[in-house]
Amino acid sequence: MRIHRQKIIAALIPWLVTFLARLWFGTVRVRIADKDVFDHYFTNGRDTGHVVAGAWHRNAIFFFYYFRKLKNAGIMISSSKGGDIAAGIARRFGYDVVRGSSSQGGRTALLNMVSYMKTSPVQMICGTPVDGPRGPGRKMKKGMLILARDAGAFFVPMACSGKRVFTLHKAWDKTILPKPFATMVLTFGTPIKIDPDISEADLELLRQKAETELDAITDRADHLSGYADTADFAAAASVKE
Repeated sequence: MRIHRQKIIAALIPWLVTFLARLWFGTVRVRIADKDVFDHYFTNGRDTGHVVAGAWHRNAIFFFYYFRKLKNAGIMISSSKGGDIAAGIARRFGYDVVRGSSSQGGRTALLNMVSYMKTSPVQMICGTPVDGPRGPGRKMKKGMLILARDAGAFFVPMACSGKRVFTLHKAWDKTILPKPFATMVLTFGTPIKIDPDISEADLELLRQKAETELDAITDRADHLSGYADTADFAAAASVKE
């Protein structure tokens, strides 16, 4: 009986979350600051090939909702038991789900995502927070760069912010959630095509460069939107020092 009840709950939660997300985030307006990059690499009529998108974990929830409208989108989600619900939510939003993370089963998930993209007859978009799943915040890991390299995809940094948002101060990533009827500003960095023969040393330099650009476009999104909690992100950035 207990197992049966758990299955019912596991089935109901994704339905409830997606319903509430559409109700809440459906009121949010979006302003895209780098529309040329968005139109070229993210719209459904794009002709750029595969795209791997990377953002800080603080932006994950809103991006997860916003990019649901794109066709042929995949997402990497933790292979832990707790990731089951997130995977159910992702599928209800229309994503293809590949399980795994950098802390459990990450290599398998990465290989599966590479295969998923390389064997697809259509252009794919995939992404996951580049400082997840547990941080430290705004410290980029190499996984998404390796995925972009091995899948022959562009890596595109992105960020979002808003003036009227809830900030989860106690979360390691300082997650932000737009308030109802708020406006979110989206920013995008320079798309990167990675040499398949890049050395480990050069890949590390590229990781550092991408990390710096993610910081810059996040700060720009904060500035353009009027986000006020800059102290939180100065503190998050200080983790690197």
